[in-house]
Amino acid sequence: MNGYLDLAHKYLAAHKKRTKLSIFSIVLSVALVVGIFSMLDVFLKFEKIQVIHDYGNYHLLINNASDEEKEAISNRIDVKNTGTWISFKSGSINSNQCDTVALNENFAPNMSMNLLKGTYPEAENELMIENWAAEKLGIGIGDTVSFTFEDKTEKPFVISGIFADYGSTKASGEPGVAISMKAAEKANVEKTSFFLIEFKERANMKKAEQQIMESLRISEDRIGRNDRLLAVIGQSDHKAAVGLYQVGAILFFIVLVAGVVMIYNTFNISVTDRMRSFGLLRCVGASKAQIRKLVKKEGFLLLRWAIPGGVLLGIAATLFCCALLKFYNSYLFSDIPLFTISPAGILAGVAVGVLTVAIATLLPAKKASRVSPVNAVTGNSEIRMRKAQKEGTLTKLLPIESAMGIGSAAARKRTLILMSASIALSIMMFLGFNVFVDFLHTSLKTTKPYTPDISLTSKEGLSPDLYEQLSHLPGIKHVYGRMFGYVNATFDASRLTETYMNEVGGSIEVNADGLLETSEKSWLISYDKNQLKWAKTDLVEGDLSEDTLNAQDGIIAVLLNTRKGVSVRTAELHAGDKVYIDTVSGKKPYTVMAVLRSVPFADSNLNLATFITTEKQYNKITGDSTLKIIDIQLKKNDQEETVSEIKRMIGNNITYLDSRQKNNEMNQTFLTMAVFVYGFVVVIALISILNIFSTMNTSITSKMKYLGVLRAVGMSGKQLNRMIAAEASAYCITGTVVGCILGMLLQKALITQFLTAIKIVWVFPLVQIVCVFAASFLVTRFSIIGPLKKIKTKSISENIGSLQ
Repeated sequence: MNGYLDLAHKYLAAHKKRTKLSIFSIVLSVALVVGIFSMLDVFLKFEKIQVIHDYGNYHLLINNASDEEKEAISNRIDVKNTGTWISFKSGSINSNQCDTVALNENFAPNMSMNLLKGTYPEAENELMIENWAAEKLGIGIGDTVSFTFEDKTEKPFVISGIFADYGSTKASGEPGVAISMKAAEKANVEKTSFFLIEFKERANMKKAEQQIMESLRISEDRIGRNDRLLAVIGQSDHKAAVGLYQVGAILFFIVLVAGVVMIYNTFNISVTDRMRSFGLLRCVGASKAQIRKLVKKEGFLLLRWAIPGGVLLGIAATLFCCALLKFYNSYLFSDIPLFTISPAGILAGVAVGVLTVAIATLLPAKKASRVSPVNAVTGNSEIRMRKAQKEGTLTKLLPIESAMGIGSAAARKRTLILMSASIALSIMMFLGFNVFVDFLHTSLKTTKPYTPDISLTSKEGLSPDLYEQLSHLPGIKHVYGRMFGYVNATFDASRLTETYMNEVGGSIEVNADGLLETSEKSWLISYDKNQLKWAKTDLVEGDLSEDTLNAQDGIIAVLLNTRKGVSVRTAELHAGDKVYIDTVSGKKPYTVMAVLRSVPFADSNLNLATFITTEKQYNKITGDSTLKIIDIQLKKNDQEETVSEIKRMIGNNITYLDSRQKNNEMNQTFLTMAVFVYGFVVVIALISILNIFSTMNTSITSKMKYLGVLRAVGMSGKQLNRMIAAEASAYCITGTVVGCILGMLLQKALITQFLTAIKIVWVFPLVQIVCVFAASFLVTRFSIIGPLKKIKTKSISENIGSLQ
């Protein structure tokens, strides 16, 4: 040896099994950090692509910008691209209502307006149209169509190009049409002009926005932001985005703490086992500082194998998620390399891994340096039972071997605390990361069980016969209809939100009985039994029983109400509140039986509130039983044949809306987030399981001599099994109970403090708790099987002599 630090190499080489266990524990910790950071980094890249597809690639917009403002902004060094978007209130092509816009050609790709064939419209009489609409109207490149503006001015336009379909316009039945900028500028009708700005990647967008506003004297009300894109790239001050950042920061801090505890637990057991060895080193002249360096040296030697292994394991989890996304969402991510590796995630994982080992070895190193040389020579490092324990309190309640197992766990308080803390932190992380699952299902636009593939609407209403015929088509999975209309509804004025009060300027009349007086009507929608069942996914409080609603004159209140195209909370109604509605037989009171977060429909009218009731109650309130819309869900096979049959059944007075592309885009958006959110949770769960295996293995292996002595004095193999099982159960129960309590508190705190902006409601995670307890006990039981087999395969003399 060239120096005393070479003892670290010698010890690790001489105790290969223990070294492997220590490396495995560090690998898990490093893999946890690398996996989480890498998956987060790649997720942000993928989510940016998804957000750009859904909302456009711009960061800032200015309403009605002048030519001088446009020129000044376009010439800024931190601006990458700009373009003008002009939106018209209404328009029609060949008498078909359409969504009309105009956009500079250079900015069209930013807004996912991708030309399929032809050229971009330039002349005053040119336009381009979506592919599905061109097929429906039977028009193509070079054809002349009649375009009518809002003021009924009719002009001939030539089709210059056809661009890729938008799922939203296809679902609404109003085709997207882009006219040339020359035509848009000359059109003397109501229109809205936005100047869209895309900044360079590393620009300080908040600072740039402030500079633009100050230098050009642009007021705040003229500024708009693409908050979703800004949130993904970390440049948003939006409350919901900031809340998610805070949740992420807290959870990642817990991840780091868990990593420290996992590695510290391993080193603490190793150091406790070798107290006599460290004492002997002190006897031959080693100083406290040298002992501390020796223990730290061991830790960093283990990193030589642990860091590569942890990095590879973390990368493997990330690559799996990337491959899954590329396979299932090839429409958006086909150009992304299959093996997408995150250098930032790897560097962060390695840095944190080294820091974690440095922190985790600090206390065990101090503990080793404090060993007294005299005690090392004359003492015993085995468990010393207290007098109270020797009297056998536990043996009066439990079999002797079970009492010994629990007593062994309780006697080593520091080991009990560390092992329980290691398990508890793993469970805390699992429950904490489930908050992102709640966010995933609550706030992201995803297809729900009630989302239709096809919708049929008619101003005159839809006949029951059509509903019946559709129900018997072989290619249809579900058919369900709705009635909706507008009613005069009033309730306690104190339930109005501050948002609504500010919008109407506070001019709300209140009657003597406290009910508000307003001219605004409320939107009333009917649900059948299936729709009420499906709505449970958005239930905030109350009961959605159709029988209860009918028997008790009940209605359902909706928290988020669409006003001027924006979802806002106009009223804070709760279960039990009374709502008074003008019915065909006079004003009647109705009880709010449940509250939903939102409904998957939007209304263009300015409504006070949105209410849902049963078909029976709707008929009693309005006197109308005519369906306004029929929604259809198709089976997966032979959809086009079914669609053709539906089209043959409906007349010209019925509007056919195809939502399949929009649903597919929603599912892809959901999948992008779900892969990583569930990836986080699965990684945490696997790390938790492997941590329990590693911890129990290390604990049992470290007590070979003690267990050998017990076998030498007559303990049978079955008694040894029960004793170890009891000890493991003590660690498991303590860690699981503490972990579940802290995990629930963490969940509730994260949701109530940071995610109330998107109306995520905390509910007691009963299913998660049951799964955690079941998994913990199963994993703990399986984790002791291997070490016990090793003990039994060795002779008693080998076990007694195994501890150095």
